[in-house]
Amino acid sequence: MPLFYNWNHGLRFDLQEGDTSTDEYFKEVTRRASIIFQTAFSRSDNVYLVLIDWKYKRRKIRFGNFTFKQINKLRKAEVYYSKEKGLYYPGDDYDVAVVKLTSDRISFENIFTAIGHSDFPPRQPRLDNSRSSNKEVYFVNIERKLILQMYDDRGLDIIATDKETLRSIYERHNDLILRYDRDRIDKQFE
Repeated sequence: MPLFYNWNHGLRFDLQEGDTSTDEYFKEVTRRASIIFQTAFSRSDNVYLVLIDWKYKRRKIRFGNFTFKQINKLRKAEVYYSKEKGLYYPGDDYDVAVVKLTSDRISFENIFTAIGHSDFPPRQPRLDNSRSSNKEVYFVNIERKLILQMYDDRGLDIIATDKETLRSIYERHNDLILRYDRDRIDKQFE
């Protein structure tokens, strides 16, 4: 974490525009994340949706959580659960849930809205409804071998095994590339 800084081929996008105190700001965050997702994922792509949850007090990811409610006709048998230690830091414990599905089953706009609201209580919906939990959602495109993660209202990262996989996304959404990392990103495609 973050994905972009830990991989050779990646893009980092700016989702922000305007004042964070307005509804328009959050609508624009969701709109930008959604159009990038739709460029990176076709409706029939096979996807792993990965939900990672670090909790102050241990309890497993519930089947009725907000993210799973955004998956059309999800069955309990489709969810693989695990507990992982030291994903980011030694000694940390994480609950992980993975669902394999096609991207057309995911209400990704609702998930992006909730991620965008995560640092802004009382805005709803939110992925994190308590200070003792920190959730991350990753979309892994199996066909294109790329991963997309919206980290909060500020931006999202996409990484891929091959920079050519990213080229069309880079060209189509070049105006949304995060300025701070633009030089590094542009050099990948020279």
